[in-house]
Amino acid sequence: MKMKTKKKNFDYFECLVNMSQYALEEANLLRDILTDFDPDKVAEQRMQMHALEHQCDTEKHEMTTALVKEFLPPVDRDDLATLSHVTDDLTDSVESVVAFLYMANIRRLRPDVGAFADLIIECCENAVLLLKEFRNFKKSDKLKDIIIKLNDLEEQGDRLYAEAVRRLSTEELSTRDVIEWRDMYKNFEECFDAAESIADNVESVVMKNT
Repeated sequence: MKMKTKKKNFDYFECLVNMSQYALEEANLLRDILTDFDPDKVAEQRMQMHALEHQCDTEKHEMTTALVKEFLPPVDRDDLATLSHVTDDLTDSVESVVAFLYMANIRRLRPDVGAFADLIIECCENAVLLLKEFRNFKKSDKLKDIIIKLNDLEEQGDRLYAEAVRRLSTEELSTRDVIEWRDMYKNFEECFDAAESIADNVESVVMKNT
């Protein structure tokens, strides 16, 4: 008689890490796109970016399916669902930058985009570190520092955004350029907000459970 093997429990922590790693892959791709910018390649690059975002969506759906069936998840069900949502938001936000490049048919970049791309990578790197450490949230002595780091990066992003938007009003630009780049900078800024949201939600879980 063949013995039934016990089904392995779904690893929610690993799933969240996987989702954040897709965001980091996107961030690196974004920097490559902006560094060697070719407006005629953006349509193809947008599809590459979307493929990564779709893989993150798949991870999120698997987690949602597991949560529906789970009798006793390692963390409150709603908290895990929210974390999967905000981590997915990070991948959506990075993808939106390239989507906007395509939709607005931007042909020339401004010199400050590199600073935004670098800061987005740093946010994503720290989101990955945070979610890797999240598994040990009850005894971790590193989580607090990573949360503080992500809060600080979001503040840096706010300052970068404010200065970039202000420059639009100090230069002689067309109305179209001002509108397009104000929206472009907003897309960058939303990446910083999304990364901080992951930190805020992890901090909330820690406070509830320790």
